[in-house]
Amino acid sequence: MNPSLPTRAFREHTDLDQLKRQAKELLSAFLAGEAAAVAEVKTHDRVADPATFALHDAQLVLARAYGFASWTKLKAYVDGITVKQWIAAVRAGDLEKVQAMLRARAELINMCGQERCAIHYAVLNRSAEMTRLLMQHGADPRAGVYPHREATTALMIATERGYDEIVAIIREEEQRRREANADSSAAAAPDAMFLVSNWKSGRALEMLQADPALIHSASPNGGTPLHAAACELHEQGIAWLLDHGADSNRRIKGTWTPIELAAMRKGWDDSGHPAKFKRIAKLLLSRGAQLGPFSAIALGDADWIRARHAEGTLVNPAATDHLAGHVGFLETAIWHDQPEIMSLLLDLGLDPNERTRVGGMDDITYSAGAPLFTCVIKNQRKLAEILLARGADPNANVYTSGTPLFKAYDQKKWAFVKLLEQHGGFLDAISAGFARQTAAAKKLLDEEAAGRLRPEAVTPGNTVAEDLIWTAAGGGDAEIVRLALERISWPRQDSRWLYALWQAFTCDGGVKRGLACFRLLLDRVDPNLQNETGRTILHTVMARGERKHLPFARMLLDAGARTDLRDDLLGSTALGWACRWGRAHFVKLLLERGADPIEGDAQPWATPMAWAQRMKHEGVVKILRRHLSK
Repeated sequence: MNPSLPTRAFREHTDLDQLKRQAKELLSAFLAGEAAAVAEVKTHDRVADPATFALHDAQLVLARAYGFASWTKLKAYVDGITVKQWIAAVRAGDLEKVQAMLRARAELINMCGQERCAIHYAVLNRSAEMTRLLMQHGADPRAGVYPHREATTALMIATERGYDEIVAIIREEEQRRREANADSSAAAAPDAMFLVSNWKSGRALEMLQADPALIHSASPNGGTPLHAAACELHEQGIAWLLDHGADSNRRIKGTWTPIELAAMRKGWDDSGHPAKFKRIAKLLLSRGAQLGPFSAIALGDADWIRARHAEGTLVNPAATDHLAGHVGFLETAIWHDQPEIMSLLLDLGLDPNERTRVGGMDDITYSAGAPLFTCVIKNQRKLAEILLARGADPNANVYTSGTPLFKAYDQKKWAFVKLLEQHGGFLDAISAGFARQTAAAKKLLDEEAAGRLRPEAVTPGNTVAEDLIWTAAGGGDAEIVRLALERISWPRQDSRWLYALWQAFTCDGGVKRGLACFRLLLDRVDPNLQNETGRTILHTVMARGERKHLPFARMLLDAGARTDLRDDLLGSTALGWACRWGRAHFVKLLLERGADPIEGDAQPWATPMAWAQRMKHEGVVKILRRHLSK
């Protein structure tokens, strides 16, 4: 059930000789019947037989335990074929080295350094050869850089800079993928077809009705309009597409059918989500759709699950596939209110924490605890009790989301808090900050000062205050921020301040709470601090801020934030960013504060007026012209 559940972490300065010794030790221990070795081997190789288990089998188990698909991939990583070296080779334009590294570790193609992937650097270098090579090996030109993903994809950067030859290469290679994945010379599906907002508004269906040829169009990864409709559980759209000949079994990347994507959809704010899925599944199955593991789980088909398990084919491909959003089998059963299926999966040996390695980076990072986390969201106490009895960890960390106990505090579900604490749950520093638990934060600080702090209470290498400073800002607890600031001595230029400022700006507790935290932080920070792409917090406020966020911008400008600093990805000032995103309220403020509306030193595509005109923000164009006419 869990052939790639990682269970080991690298020691400092791990080398290949150490790994070879570990594989030999694992082989000997397994053949000797040592319990720990048997458990580890069976976790990663369910059919391992001591009579035939050899060194190469031990090496494969070891690789999987470290989170790699094979010994070859683990060896390549340890030998130094890392993301850092990979990005350096791309930036240097070394085509031969890039090809050699891809032969050793093909997964490097979309792995990122500071979120910028190799394709970003190829485009920024305006290297047609490197762009084509990377695209031919599967680079994703539509992956953007957090937190401004839509504007920072490689394709968008090339388009907006006028790198027409680069855009042509990307689109040509995308069409090749489209034809390969869709098994035909499929026309390009408009990007608008895959926007959630267009399905909610009905525009996507209107586009299809206006141009029925789009029914058989495809995205570069093979996704069709039916996949898009299924992802959004859009009943009317699914019915219309099926009535007009859409293929109910078309697969994305050879794996994901529409019914499977619909089953993996999470019903965050939709109490009718399970019933809606069942109606959609019934319709798809009536038109020839085939069940997959996720749809079988969502529909409660225990016989299908047992049959696949008996065949040895019931594995969880979604655990490490970004397309599935890291949705697991158990989590799917919970979202669809299938307690019997969840118990069956546990009986078949599924990990109650659904622990998996987070992909896309060399850092060995794990995500775990999603089933229990989901129980908290859905208020499913009985299911939570079953998971806890099977070993679910209330302190497991769901990547970028927190622990189940944190979620219980965050949603003020005190009965869940009590249950999870009875099973060993405790608030670590990150959870205490985000959940605005001032007393818990003080306790952690006191325990640290007294030398009684449990190691798992903080991120490795951090102090309690360093974990609290950004999480309390994100939660909106100014008192915890003050407590943390008293114990932090970072210089004003320390890049770690940027994330704390970002958290305060996007505060879950609302603008008022966020402003209070932002003000405290800004007293200690250089307002012109730039990240690795040259972006300042003023840039981010321009892109993400609404009118209610004007006080953040004013506070930055009052503190001395400069309006002439340019970032690397968009090559623009804060005014340029405000113009690109059409933030008229910020454009007016910056011009009032002396920002240059012309920017004669900018690239032609990066001036404020160029952005406003290209993005068709007519109101901003008028503001700029009025200012220039004065």
